[in-house]
Amino acid sequence: MTFVHIGVFIMAIAFALVSIFFAKLLLRVSGVIGTVGQTVSELEMKMDKTIIELEQTISETNATATDIEEKALALNSVFYTAKHVGDSTSLLSEELAIRTERYAQNPSLPGTRPFVRVIQFTEFASSLFNSWKRGKHA
Repeated sequence: MTFVHIGVFIMAIAFALVSIFFAKLLLRVSGVIGTVGQTVSELEMKMDKTIIELEQTISETNATATDIEEKALALNSVFYTAKHVGDSTSLLSEELAIRTERYAQNPSLPGTRPFVRVIQFTEFASSLFNSWKRGKHA
């Protein structure tokens, strides 16, 4: 019977040792789970801040894109005006070339050719200046 008591005593000590190690294991697992919970809470707070900042960035980007679109539309009139000035200058140049050719071929004006050119250039400059004034007032 003493062997039975000794066997039960050894089993009780073994059970106590296993229980102590199991309790230590559960305590460490509890600490790890607590740390993971804190980390997840911090991550959640940081993600909330990041989402708010991202929404603000998207809002600012939308405002910037709208502003760029408005400014691009405002520039269209400048390009149209530049095109019209180019067309007007082209027409004036063609007319000046035609008149110059006509005066050069006119045999009744042999010595007046330099004076005629000065008059033509003056008319051209005057029409350019008037066109510029009209564009400035518009």
